[in-house]
Amino acid sequence: MQDPANLALVTTSWDDGHPLDLRVAEMLAKCGMTGTFFVPVCDPKRARLSDADLPDLSSCGFEIGSHGMLHRNLLKTHRTELQWEITDSKSELEQVTGRKVSMFCYPIGRHDPYILGEVRRAGYEGARTTRMLSIQTDFDPMYVPTSIQAYRHNSSAYLKNLLRGGNVKDLLRYCTSLYQCSSWVDLGCRLFDRVLNEGGVWHLYGHSWEIEKYGLWEQLAEILSYVSNRPSIQYVRTVDTLHAALPAYATQVA
Repeated sequence: MQDPANLALVTTSWDDGHPLDLRVAEMLAKCGMTGTFFVPVCDPKRARLSDADLPDLSSCGFEIGSHGMLHRNLLKTHRTELQWEITDSKSELEQVTGRKVSMFCYPIGRHDPYILGEVRRAGYEGARTTRMLSIQTDFDPMYVPTSIQAYRHNSSAYLKNLLRGGNVKDLLRYCTSLYQCSSWVDLGCRLFDRVLNEGGVWHLYGHSWEIEKYGLWEQLAEILSYVSNRPSIQYVRTVDTLHAALPAYATQVA
């Protein structure tokens, strides 16, 4: 098995299952990249990909993950409904796609130990959070971090996110060398350069409806162009990053 410290992986993940995810998938495919689309079974607040779209994306090499049944804050959901939100959403999506659903994404990033336990009991291999600015490989598969969001965050938002995540190494990296980055694209490229030189996992996430709302398509194309077609990089689905994380995480907690 390859040493996780030497791996250089790139993945992307996209939340909420909006129909504009098809545009994201097309952009990724043109760049030779892949990723994961986290889809709620039903989202009463906005449009969703059709059931016909999901197996099509899956057959093109993209991963379909669960984003719950109704895309609601699980911390505010009664415990009697969590199995329906977490376990049943998995089986529903597996029936639609005809493939195993291995990944869960906590809606709005909200979770606690009880919710994590339900995700484990449902049989997911991992679950993605909204923690940012991470490029590490030694993460808990039930708390998959990300590197950058396709969104215009200010520095205080990044600092708050890092403080909630509690990773001192990521916080120090941001305060000492990344704080002055001019944009989310610049910050994402700087983090990618570290992965390129030192190894790690570079994970871009976002929401296609948000990219449309704030006119970020050109910036998304810019960052995808920057990170694509690098011979030393493996372009993988989010579930594939777990295979790098598991040996390192097992060593860390032993």
